[in-house]
Amino acid sequence: MYNIVLPTIETLFASEGQPRQPVHFDWRLVRRNKRPFLLLPTAMTNKRVGLELYSAQRRRAKIWRRFLPLMLKTPAASLFERVRFEADDSSEIMQFLARQSGVPATRLQTPAIKFGGLADRSRVVLLLCDDTQRPVSVVKMGLDANGREATDQEADLLEKLPRGLLGCIRMTGRLKTPALSAFTTAYYPGANPKDDAGMENLFYAWLNPGPAVPLASLQTWHDLAAEAARANPGAWQVLNTALAGKTVRTTLYHGDFAPWNIRAVNTQNLQVFDWERGQLQGIPGWDWFHFLVQTAILARRLSVERVAAEVEQLFQSDRFKKYAVEAGISDFVQPLLLAYLLHQKWVINPLEGGKPTAELFELLSDRWQMTSPQPAGVPAAAPVQSPASDLWAGAVPQLKSAAAQLSNLFWEPSLAAKAPISMGTQSLRHWPVVLLSSLMLAGVATTQYFASMHLLFLPFYLVPCALLTWKIDRRWGTLAATAAAVAGPLIASMKDPGSHKLDVTVWNMIMRLLTLQLFVLFVGQIHRHKNHFERHALPEAKPAKFSEYWAVILASGLLFLIVATLDLVADPHMSFLPLYFLPCMILTLILNLCWGMAAAVVVAISVSVMQYYTGPYHEAAKVFGWNLVMRLVMFLVVTMLLDRIRKENILFSSHNHHHRRPPPARG
Repeated sequence: MYNIVLPTIETLFASEGQPRQPVHFDWRLVRRNKRPFLLLPTAMTNKRVGLELYSAQRRRAKIWRRFLPLMLKTPAASLFERVRFEADDSSEIMQFLARQSGVPATRLQTPAIKFGGLADRSRVVLLLCDDTQRPVSVVKMGLDANGREATDQEADLLEKLPRGLLGCIRMTGRLKTPALSAFTTAYYPGANPKDDAGMENLFYAWLNPGPAVPLASLQTWHDLAAEAARANPGAWQVLNTALAGKTVRTTLYHGDFAPWNIRAVNTQNLQVFDWERGQLQGIPGWDWFHFLVQTAILARRLSVERVAAEVEQLFQSDRFKKYAVEAGISDFVQPLLLAYLLHQKWVINPLEGGKPTAELFELLSDRWQMTSPQPAGVPAAAPVQSPASDLWAGAVPQLKSAAAQLSNLFWEPSLAAKAPISMGTQSLRHWPVVLLSSLMLAGVATTQYFASMHLLFLPFYLVPCALLTWKIDRRWGTLAATAAAVAGPLIASMKDPGSHKLDVTVWNMIMRLLTLQLFVLFVGQIHRHKNHFERHALPEAKPAKFSEYWAVILASGLLFLIVATLDLVADPHMSFLPLYFLPCMILTLILNLCWGMAAAVVVAISVSVMQYYTGPYHEAAKVFGWNLVMRLVMFLVVTMLLDRIRKENILFSSHNHHHRRPPPARG
C-alpha cells in the first residue's frame, strides 16, 4: 500500500522541507480489484460525502456504496488501511486548495481522494468541502508527465466551452507546478441519469451553427481512419465506402458521454464532466451512441443482442429521427454507428468492454448487411462436428441458450426513453377501436354465459386484446386482458357455484391473465417493429437437427410431462394453459416453426384427451371437439407469432446468425 499511496500523496502535497505549519490529514483506504481506489476522510461526520466521487452503476457496486459508510462508523472500519499525512499549509498546493474551498489552509477539511488514470498516467480527483463539510469543489490533478498532459488538454478545452450552454461545466481555478497540473470545477449535485430521457435537448444545443462539413475532414474521423485501416481493413473499407462524401453538421463532442460522467437535477439541468476526450468539432450522434452502448455493456452488463435492441429502439424513436435530420445524418445512421464502434475498439481501446463492443459490431454489421466480402479463393470452414463423447458436454450450453432466448421474450429496451401518450388522450383519439373492442368483450362474455359452461371461449377473448394492442398500444391490450381474465372464471363460478371454489376461480383468473398477456406481449413486439424490420428480416434458418438440440428437445418434453402430471392430480376445474405453452415456445425459439407447430399439435391433442377422460365433461363428444379446435388455434397462433419475432427481432439474431453464416476460415 505504502509503495503506491504514500508516494502519490507526497507528490500531491509536495512542499519544501519539513512542514512549518502542518495540517493533519487522516484517511481510510478503500481498494477496488486490489488497487487503491478511494481515500475517505476519517474525521468527516457524513461518511457518504466522500463517496460523491464514486458514481456506482452496477447493482453490486450500488449496494456496496450504500453500506460502506455504515461500516466506517463501526469497528469494521479497521478492515480498511489507515493513511496519515502532514501537509504544509503554506505550500502552493495547500494555498490553491484553500482558495478553491473558501476555507483557510489551517482549517482545510481532509479532502476525499479518488485514484484514477490508466497505467501510463497518474491522475487523482479531490473533493473539497467548506467549513460545514458541504462539498463545494472538485479538483482534478495530473501527477506524472502523461497525467499532466491529459489534465492540461482537458483544462484547455474547458476554457473554450461555450458559456451558459447546457451540460458545459466551467473551470473555476487552475494550477501548474513542476510536480503537477490541476484545475477545479464546482461540485454539482444530482443523480446519474438512468436513461437518455430529455437528452435530445442537450444534443440539439451542442450542434454547432454553420453549414455542414465533410465527415472525412474531422479529426475524429482521421484518427479512426488511421487505426481501423490498419487493424480491420475489411470492415473499414465497407464503412469508408458507405460514408464517402457524406457531410454532417458538427457538434460539441464529449467523447465519454456516459451516466457516470453526468449529473442531472432534471432534463433541463444536466452537467457533464470529465472532458478528457472532448472536441469542439465532433461527429454528431456519437455521444448519444456512446451513452446507450457503454451503459448497456459496462453498467448493466447486457448481452450483445440486448445492446443491439437498445440501439434499434433508439433509431426508431421520433426524437432521435428529428435530431438525425437536424444533424444531417438521417440517411446514414447505421454506418455512422458502426464507425463509432470501430473507433471505440481501435482508437479508444478501453480497459473494459472491448470484446462485447467488437461482438456488437459484428452482429449489427451482419444484420445491416454491411459486412466485408469473403476473400476470393478462401473457402469457408465447415462446421466442426462434435464427437459423441462431447454430446453431454453440449447439454448445458443448449439449456443456457434456451433460457436466455426465453427470457429475451419478456425483456424490453429501457435505455432509450419514450414518453407514453396518456390513456385519456388515446381514448379520445381511438374511441371507435375502444368501443368496438368493448362490445366484442361484452359479446363473448354474453355468449359464454348462455353456452355450456365446459366450452372454451378463450380464443375469442384474444381478438379484442390483440386489436387494442395493435391499433393503440400494449397498455390497452393489458387492460382488456385483465377484464377478460376476470370475466371467464367469474361467469363459470356464477353458473355453477358449487363446483368452482374461490381458490380455483382465482387460480383460473391468474392463468387466463398470463395466457392473454402472452398474446398481448407478442402482438405488441411485432407491431413495434413492423416497419423497421421489414428491411432487416432474416432468412429462414436451416432445418434444426436433433443432434444439435437434443437437450432442449428432451427438456421441453420433460417440462410438458411435469405440467401434465400437475394437471392430472389437481382439481379438474383448474387451468394450466399458459404452462403448456412453454414447451412450444422453447422449441419455436430455439429450433424453428416446424418443431414448434409439431409440439403445439401434440400438446393440444394431449391436453384435450386428458380433459375428455378425466374432466367433468367426458361424456360430451361435442365439447371435446370444440375445445380441441380452440386449443389448436391458440397453440398454433402463439407459435406463428413467436416465429415472426424469432426471425425479425435482433434479440434472437445470434441463433439465426449461427445457422446462416459459416465461421470464417483461419489461415
